[in-house]
Parts: sequence; structure tokens; C-alpha cells
Amino acid sequence: MWARIKSYHIARFLLVFINFLTLLFIVWVVSKTTDLICIQNDARTILERIKAVPIQPIKASWSVTLLYFLLIGSIIVREVLYEDINKSLLIVLSFIELIISIIILEVINFSFKYILLVPIANGITYLPDKYWKTFFTAIVVLCFVFIDYQIISIAFSIFSIEDFIYYHPSLSRSYILGFRNILFFISESLFITFIVLELQNVIEESQRIKNLNKELKEHKEKLEFANIQLQNYAERIEEIAKIKERNRLAREIHDTVGHYLTGIALGLSATEELIKKGSQFVLDQIQRLKDLAQQGLVDIRRSLKELKPDMLEKGNLEKALHHLVNEINLSTTRQIKLQISGSLNKLNPQIDETIYRIIQESITNAVRHGDAMNIEIGIDVDENGVHVSVIDDGKGAEKIVEGFGLYYMKQRILDHDGFLEIETEPGKGMSLSVYIPSVRVKHDD
Repeated sequence: MWARIKSYHIARFLLVFINFLTLLFIVWVVSKTTDLICIQNDARTILERIKAVPIQPIKASWSVTLLYFLLIGSIIVREVLYEDINKSLLIVLSFIELIISIIILEVINFSFKYILLVPIANGITYLPDKYWKTFFTAIVVLCFVFIDYQIISIAFSIFSIEDFIYYHPSLSRSYILGFRNILFFISESLFITFIVLELQNVIEESQRIKNLNKELKEHKEKLEFANIQLQNYAERIEEIAKIKERNRLAREIHDTVGHYLTGIALGLSATEELIKKGSQFVLDQIQRLKDLAQQGLVDIRRSLKELKPDMLEKGNLEKALHHLVNEINLSTTRQIKLQISGSLNKLNPQIDETIYRIIQESITNAVRHGDAMNIEIGIDVDENGVHVSVIDDGKGAEKIVEGFGLYYMKQRILDHDGFLEIETEPGKGMSLSVYIPSVRVKHDD
């Protein structure tokens, strides 16, 4: 509870205390004036002059004290249980305080309407939202305007505390009026102070929320930057793991090639001897060597699919593609045209290898299966992704039969959330289109 108390709470507590002193002062004035009237045996004159018989001083004193303690009790309950109390009970307690204040006003004949400033201050402090604060304040202000001696006395016969005060001698009357006015002024000042401090607290709270939002935004940006760095680090680790795996595969291929070449060399040596024994032995031996070589080629191709071309190891996809195309153009009668739009220099290594393998496999399929003579390759790079197209003039096909090459090509594309489209008809060649979206570029170290 004490952690919640701020300067505007202190102003409100002082307002409650000063109002209680003022009420006790008014009751004291009534009591002392009554005693003075009884001593001077002047009751008849006073009763003829006032509009109504005042409440008994003792009864007024006990009534005001008891009601005000109820008011203070309501404040204490809300201060202690503020975090746990529900919204409905907060609203009910605010209206109970207003009713208690009106009853106190009635007891003292509406001679101190500043008592209504207490429920206003408590309502502003405790009510749960802006709607209820505004609604409750409006009701109390209306009560403050209309529950006034000058207005109430028109409809009801009530006595005026002024009549009691003016019964005293001029010097005593001046002190009483002066002290009463001081108490009234303090009540007004404390309420204004409370409102100003409450407004200042709202402004500070709003500024604090803005600062927290700003810090949260900055923290979010830092987290995003850290996330990007973490992703880059993960990509580097993945690339290192791939390099290690390539080295392992390179050793495996070395061993595999050595094994099969050694077997073929020994088989050829044996063939020389078999030639002397007859042609049938030679044919059988050649068939065995052919099977051995074919099996070795299958194993080598399976391993080579995991390796990265030397040109890509240097991080230059465009140069590697031109080298691939030029080798075919110079060593065969096939003609391949390569057109690149946009920059390939800042693509991630995974994208580099995927694009290279797509084009490599597409050329192999076009030449081997489609017997194509002309192949057009287009690569378009923009901020959203990479589009690759391969068009050939081969013999085409009625239905696409998916082999290992096409299967692995699709897997590589799916790894980057891309898609693949193939169109072909007999005698009209084949058209392959690949799109890989949201390409992340390399970041400088």
C-alpha cells in the first residue's frame, strides 16, 4: 500500500483531515453558541429569529463523527485492498461515500458543502476507468451546485450557522468567521493541489509509457539484429558442416574410383591372356568389366551429387555458369545461350549451389533425353527472389518420367520454399521454370 502513495495521495489525505476538523469546528460553534444562549437566557429571542430548530449539539457531534469515520473506513478499505478489490465494489463504495457526505451535510444544515470534495477526490483516485470517473464527478458537481444552503432553504425550513455565529460578540464573531474562512480556504487549496498533482502524475505516467514503448521498440530492433546475426552464424556453421561432408565424400570417391579402376586394370590384364583361349572367354570378361565400370559410374555419380563445383567454392556463381555453358558450346555441336538479369554476387551459398545444379541437370536432361541442339537459359534476380528458366528444342515427351536428377532438383527447390513447373509436348521441346522466393543475401562480416 505504501508503495502506491504519491504526492497527490498525501494532498487527498490532508483534504480528508482538514474537512474533519472543519466539521468538528462547525459542531463546536453550534455547541458553544447553544451554551451561550442558555447562559444568557435568550432562547426565546433566538427561536423567534431562526427558521428551524437546530439539531442538538451532542447528537450533531456524535452523528458527524460516526459518519465521517465510516467515510474514512471506506478509504482505508480501498487503500489496503485496492489490488484485489473488483471493479463493481469500487463503484459501490464511491457512491456510498457520496451518500454519507450528503447525510453529514444534512446534519450540519448544509453549512459546509466542501465535504463533497472528498468523494470527488476519492472517485478520481479509485474508480476503474475514464467513463466512471467522468460520470461520478459530474454527479458530485451537480450535488455541489444544488445542495447549498441558499438553494435548499428555499424549499425547506433549516437553520443557518450564520445566525449562531452572529449571536457572538463582534470580536469573537470575527475570530470565528476568520478561522472558518481559513479552513474553507485550506480545503479549496488542498483539492486544487490534489487535482494538479493528479494531472501531473497522469502526464508523467503517459511519458513513462511512451519511454517504455520506445525502449521496447529499440529492444525489438536489437533482437531482430541479433536474430539476423544468429541466422548468419547458423548458415556459416551449416556451410562448414557441408565442407567437412564434401571432404569425406571426396575421400570416399577417391577410394571408390581407385577400387574400380584397379579392378578394371586387373581385368584388362587378364583379358590379354584370355584372348589366347578363345573369343567367348573374351566376351564374358568384357561384359564383366563393363558391369564393373557401370557400377563404379553409378557409385561415383551418387557421391558427386553431394559435391560443390570448384568455381562455386570460390563464391562466383555467374563465372561458374559461364564456364559450364562454354565447355559444352566449345566441345559439342550443341548451342547454349545464357542470359542473366540482376546481380548474382550476393546470393547465399545454398542458393548458388541450387541454381548451379538446376541448370546443370537441365542441360544434361535436354541433351541426353531430349537430344536438344539449342538451349536457352534465363536467370532473373530481384529483391523478392530468383527466377530460372530453361527452354530447349528437343524432342519433348508426352509424360514426364521423374528420375533421380529431377527428384533431387525438386528437393533442392523445396528446401528454399520455391516451386518448379515443367511443360513439354512431343516434338516441341521442353520448358522448365523455377522460382525461389525471399532470397536472403550474404551479409558483410
